[in-house]
Amino acid sequence: MILSTSLLQIGGFDISSVLDLGIMGFSLLLLGLSILAFKNTGLKKILYAAGAFGLFAVSLFLEYAEESIKLLGDFDMDILGSAITLGILVLFFVAIVKRR
Repeated sequence: MILSTSLLQIGGFDISSVLDLGIMGFSLLLLGLSILAFKNTGLKKILYAAGAFGLFAVSLFLEYAEESIKLLGDFDMDILGSAITLGILVLFFVAIVKRR
């Protein structure tokens, strides 16, 4: 089923933009909770997961800024987005395999 573009907008906001902002807020919440967990437990591997959540929020912000307000101008986001995604994967991998 294909929705028309008028159904994908709520009060002048595009649903995908609203979802991006919600996911960005959730990743910032997870970043804060990870930092709080690190302070309570002292496990350094939690910092790697916190870094991944932070990078995810940065990635979504840059994507939102590019689509909504053309913040970066002519800059090619493909390379930066791929580099950030690689960084997120590496940080999650290190958080999983690191002993302490």
